[in-house]
Amino acid sequence: MSSVQTETSQVRKPKLTKQEHLNAYNSLRQRMKNQLKLAAKGEGSDVLRQNIDELKRLYHALETEKVRDTKVHLEDSEVFKEASEFAALNARNLRFGDGGFSLDERDVLKRLRKYAATDSSILTDIIKEDEQGGGEYGEEDDDDEDSYPIMDEYTFNKVNWLKLGVLYHQLSKKPISVDFLNGPLANEKRRATNRTRNVDDTRSGRSTTARHMEASDLAQDEEKNTAYMVRLVYDKYLKKESDEEVNFFKFFINPHSFAQSVENLFYTSFLIKDGRLKLYTGKSGAPCITRVTQEELGQIKLDSSKVLSSHHVATFNYDVWQYFIQELNLKDAFLGHRDELEDQIPAEDLFEDFGDEELRVRDDEEEADTSNTSTTSTFEEQI
Repeated sequence: MSSVQTETSQVRKPKLTKQEHLNAYNSLRQRMKNQLKLAAKGEGSDVLRQNIDELKRLYHALETEKVRDTKVHLEDSEVFKEASEFAALNARNLRFGDGGFSLDERDVLKRLRKYAATDSSILTDIIKEDEQGGGEYGEEDDDDEDSYPIMDEYTFNKVNWLKLGVLYHQLSKKPISVDFLNGPLANEKRRATNRTRNVDDTRSGRSTTARHMEASDLAQDEEKNTAYMVRLVYDKYLKKESDEEVNFFKFFINPHSFAQSVENLFYTSFLIKDGRLKLYTGKSGAPCITRVTQEELGQIKLDSSKVLSSHHVATFNYDVWQYFIQELNLKDAFLGHRDELEDQIPAEDLFEDFGDEELRVRDDEEEADTSNTSTTSTFEEQI
């Protein structure tokens, strides 16, 4: 050989395949799952650092080999998320001894005094003590006031104890105890008493059987059915065979019965609502009623938006009924008179309509008539 090669050529590692990268992340994930027990105890700080170093090494390999596969990067993100959850679990259960450091009791008390100080002058004194004490972990002073018990009220009031209590209940897991809700600890024993038994008196008594009901007993009376009465009123109107408009008041008023007039008005409202009859203002200006034609029904089915409808509340009393009978000179009912027993006003309601003075005057008149009759009869006997 003419020349000696002194430089050593670097041996390049072969690139890992996609499956090899995924297997490396899966092995790290499985290792962290097996180490969750240590994190639950707060003893996983060392293994956490090793896992993070391993995760950095795997990601560095991806960057070196310029891997652009999204599935591999997704696997890296998921493993990194699980490592973060592992660190959070370990931090929640971390103990100060495991971390290699501890808190100074004297320093904790000073920080609590700062937090619960009630006056700005107290804060100034605490800051001066920190400066003179040489920092956070200074030497303890034997003459420190924290080493002496609180004996006077002024020293006691330097601390906002309510603020400290709220902080304690926020950070601790103990429930808030309320002393005035504490009941008696010992339950009162219930005394045993002799209980009287209920005597069965059904054997000596008379037994009865319920009456057998038939289907006809449960059927409703057609005369009290509203739908039946509405059809009856409409049939009576159709039998008139009158295509002309009818005065609204002549249509439903029965001059022989105020109760049936109210009923006819009620049934007429259903006929108007169902589109059998229509109520409008006639040529004379009075409200009139006529039948809805088939052409109008067809137009309503085709386009109901052109139909004008309104809602009215009718007020009808006894005085109005008498007024229209005289005004329209009504002799017979357009819908006819129904021969049925009508409701009567109770006798006690009739007495309530009269005042006390009117009843007293009537009683005096009756007594006067009685006295006159007795005087006349006595005079005739003397003659």
